[in-house]
Formats: sequence, C-alpha cells, structure tokens
Amino acid sequence: MENKYKAFLIISIVLIVAGPILGLTFDKITLVDRTGVTIPEESYSNITQAYSVPFHLEKDQKLIVEFSLNYLNVTAYLKILGKGAYDSAYLAESASSGITGEDFVYTRFAFGNNLVSSTNVRSIQYDGYWYIEFAGDTSGISLISIPGDYVLIVYGLNNGGGTWTDVKFDITIKTNGPGPILELILILIGIVALLAIMFLLTLSYLKKTRRGLL
Repeated sequence: MENKYKAFLIISIVLIVAGPILGLTFDKITLVDRTGVTIPEESYSNITQAYSVPFHLEKDQKLIVEFSLNYLNVTAYLKILGKGAYDSAYLAESASSGITGEDFVYTRFAFGNNLVSSTNVRSIQYDGYWYIEFAGDTSGISLISIPGDYVLIVYGLNNGGGTWTDVKFDITIKTNGPGPILELILILIGIVALLAIMFLLTLSYLKKTRRGLL
C-alpha cells in the first residue's frame, strides 16, 4: 500500500475513533460552577441585588442547573426570566419575589433525569439539592423549546436573626453543547474517507491486474 493511502487510512480511523470521544467531551458546556455564592437579603425585595446569569438558547437547546445549599438559616429561590422581563424589572428595582418566572422542570435526583414536576420558582434550604432543566417553556414535565435570551436569578432570605443577612448557595449551570453533532460529522467524514481509500485501492489493483494480463 502506498504511503499516501496509509496516511489517509490512519486519518480516517482516527476520525472515526475521535468522534465519540470529542462528542462526549463537548456534550455539555459549563457556564457557571460556583460554591459559596453570597448575596444580601435585599435580593428578595430588590432584583438589582439578586444573583443573575444571562444566557441564550438556540432551538432544541436546554439549560441544565444543579442548585444546592449547605448553609444554615438560609432560604434561596431560583427563577428564570425572559431578558425583556428581567430588564424591565431591573430598571424598576422590582421585588424578585413578585416577578413571575418561566416554567422549568426539576427533580431531587439527576440519575436518569427522572424529572418529577414543573414550576416557575424553586426554593431551597439547608442540605437541599435540585436538578433543573429549562428550554423556554414546559408542557407538563416535558420541555418546550423556545429560543431566545433569558436571565437566571437567585434571591433569598437569612432567618438567622440579628445582623445575619448573607444568603449563600452553590450553583452549576450548563447548556447542551455541539457534542452529538460534532461526533456525527467526524464519524461521517471518517467513513467517507475510508470508503474513498478502499475505492482507490480497488481501482489501483484492477489497473495493475489488467496491465499484468496485457
């Protein structure tokens, strides 16, 4: 086998093997991964003090949130707002607690993604954990994809009394990335390249055979 065919053969095999690996690597994109996020109690009555993360969703894309809290005396609330609704509330310095958020689905367990219910706000307290998925809207516990710009907010209260006003929580936010598409493209390129090499090798063999017969 000629060296150029060997090189293309190796490349095609590498692409086929690399497809699933890169697909898994880029399956999700992490936007936020933080522990001990601290906001004041004023976040409950004034959205400008709330923790906020703007994000954009494309068609069939979803947001994946792990919302947990391991701090005494704290109650935190999570909502997702359309960008327009958030901007309007921010300018008016509205109370976070009085704004209606978009629907999302959630569960206490991430294993198997057995999402149990939908809501537009999710509260959390000591030793709490929620796994949340959002795509724009819901129908029952099914996600409905509505592309656009959104803002996730977290606000809360500290019930410790005295001068304790800190609201602390942990949060991880991801979106599903281009992994599956990347995997498919690399595998297809690798297969096409492999078929092309086989065709060229067959053609080369037939030419040599015909020449030998002559």
